[in-house]
Amino acid sequence: MAAKTSKLPSEIDENFLLCGICYERYKNAKILPCLHSFCEPCLSKLAEENGTITCPVCRRVHELTDSGVAGIEANVFLNDLLVYFAEQGGDELNKCTACEDGKVTTRCIECAYHICFNCAKAHAKFPSTKSHRLLKLDEYHAAVSDDTASVQPPAYCNAHAEYQVEFYCDTCEIAICPKCTALDHPQTKHQYRHVNDAAKDFAGNLSTAIEKMKVKETEANNSKITAQGVLQSLDKSYQREEETLRKHTRQTIQEVTRLIQEDENKLLTELKGEYDKRKGNLTAQIKELDIAESDLTITREYVEKLMHYGNASQLMSAKKGVDHQTEELLKVKTQVEPVEDDYMEFRPFDDFCSDKSIGMIKFIQTVYKVDTVARTVRVGEEITCTIRSEEESILDMEKVSLSAKVEAVMKKPDGTPQEMKVKDNENGTMTLKTRVEEVGEHELSVSVCRKSVLGSPVRVNVIAKKGLVCKFGESGSGVGQLHNIWGMVMMENGDTLVGEYKNKRLQSFTVDRRHRKLFRFLNVNNFRPYDAAVSVNGNIFTTDGGNKKVIVCDENGKLIKCFGKGQFQCPVGIAINPLNGRVYVVDYTAHCIHIYDQEGNHIKSFGSYGSQEGQFHHPLFVCINNTGVVYVSEYSNHRIQAFNGDGHFLYTFGSYGSGDGQLNHPRGVAVDKHGYVYVADQSNNRIVKYESRGQFVCRIDDVGDSLNRPIGVCVTDDDRVIVADKGNNCIKVFAQ
Repeated sequence: MAAKTSKLPSEIDENFLLCGICYERYKNAKILPCLHSFCEPCLSKLAEENGTITCPVCRRVHELTDSGVAGIEANVFLNDLLVYFAEQGGDELNKCTACEDGKVTTRCIECAYHICFNCAKAHAKFPSTKSHRLLKLDEYHAAVSDDTASVQPPAYCNAHAEYQVEFYCDTCEIAICPKCTALDHPQTKHQYRHVNDAAKDFAGNLSTAIEKMKVKETEANNSKITAQGVLQSLDKSYQREEETLRKHTRQTIQEVTRLIQEDENKLLTELKGEYDKRKGNLTAQIKELDIAESDLTITREYVEKLMHYGNASQLMSAKKGVDHQTEELLKVKTQVEPVEDDYMEFRPFDDFCSDKSIGMIKFIQTVYKVDTVARTVRVGEEITCTIRSEEESILDMEKVSLSAKVEAVMKKPDGTPQEMKVKDNENGTMTLKTRVEEVGEHELSVSVCRKSVLGSPVRVNVIAKKGLVCKFGESGSGVGQLHNIWGMVMMENGDTLVGEYKNKRLQSFTVDRRHRKLFRFLNVNNFRPYDAAVSVNGNIFTTDGGNKKVIVCDENGKLIKCFGKGQFQCPVGIAINPLNGRVYVVDYTAHCIHIYDQEGNHIKSFGSYGSQEGQFHHPLFVCINNTGVVYVSEYSNHRIQAFNGDGHFLYTFGSYGSGDGQLNHPRGVAVDKHGYVYVADQSNNRIVKYESRGQFVCRIDDVGDSLNRPIGVCVTDDDRVIVADKGNNCIKVFAQ
């Protein structure tokens, strides 16, 4: 929002009002999605025949609508400023805009007209203009000096040009008028609020974004300066070593002129080629950082001026474009190391006649690689890593110890470094060792002569010793608390998604117990999630027991669609076939399984009430392995049945009891990447593991782990078993 000021002309740089193409003041300024503004006539010259236009500043390509350049959004903020500057610069009309005769006494805020006394009286009576705000010239200029936003012309609705914008629809992300609220944005389906309230919230968000962009501007500038320093050092190294090479050449040239000159040219070409390559990479990096810094600066300055001088309508009219641009810019990586180092060295040979060369160029680039390292170890074990030279022999190994060139850092899950023991094996290999004491992903980085070796960094997953690793969550309805939990599923990013029937929501957690996200659907009444499945594109499919349908949302919780309404009696378990993407939904009360495509079209159903093969008595959960075998848990038949993807019976395992291979009211069922099947044996308060065809393997938990009615289960890529402990309202993680 515009702040009070009396120095508006001096506070805005004149260049802010100049088009970057014609370098004249904007003529009907248009703003591209990248937030760069230009004259409409200038943009018309840049429009491509294929319906696109390329921004002259950032070179981004934007699609045009059927209206061409005329359809590009006008920069209301800039156009209004241009009018103001024209008036402040003495361009204000001396004659009445309406009658072109009388002396100007009054300004109409809505029309931006300067009119005489008689025209002002008519203006106030005319039906279409009687609601306009009229200010005497001295009052107008006083208001401009006090608060520019108060005398900015109002924004009018795009759908109803005769109405002013008064509200902002959060559902559609668009500024609207009162007529819109009745016709196109009813309160029953849309959430909207007064445009001033929306602008105030948006301004707060932009203030935070501006501060972050300032930090990233500084980071980009610092990184650019560092890279420029390396480039300067590289130039010096090149010049120094070039001179060394030439000097040695001159000392040897009398003996074997032709051969030395040939060898010299070859080595110079090699040196120059490496120099050009590194210089090109560093120059490209500097250019990218310069563009990032420039984009951040331009966007920040524009947003700051928009916030400082624009009114609420202008601010919210620019919201979508500003949101997109700031979000994209804040993703730009600005705190980076130079992409190249400055190491290059000419090493002369003492005996040209013996070596047939005057020397060699040494770059130490991709010479070493990570040879062997364990990718998964348990807590307390030693991690051993070997690095090896790609050459058959290491140059001058007897002169320079390899260990003096090696830098090895093991980062713990929290980012703190861990000491590595380095041993030179004196045969072109190096052994690195350390002992790990923390569960989680560690990162091993190895460099030789400040150059990262091939295969570095290496990620090593440290898992707990067998048994209960951790538990998290407690009874309640707050963030991170749990109540009446049901099914769970692993998401694409490795998080665990849990359904809470009573709390009417889904929650996701990282495996190391950190709460990640809440999923609530406020527009869905009586939302009661049982179970969830995740598609390959990250969409989440949830069974809604309260409304007896399936709800689909994206990974951020944005509702996409619903299906199955009227087709289910009690939908509980859900899974997606990795082979064909079909969605399998368990109907607990109808004793069957329904199959859909991901658009919600019903394909078929299979199963009926009973205890025979292929029949069900209260099926609950379903999972599908990577070969397409469908496993269904039966609560009342105390067994697991296996089917192919079309619902044809394959085999069954489990029977009533508490012994090995027996089950008592099984609920959650899951498979790992190896094909093993895990079952939440609820009434026996345990998690049991089977081979893919039902051969009992083992019990995962221990009696002392105190599982109380386990219900949901899933397995991580590193074979940790995650259990929804319904009776204790918590999540427990087991290593096996």
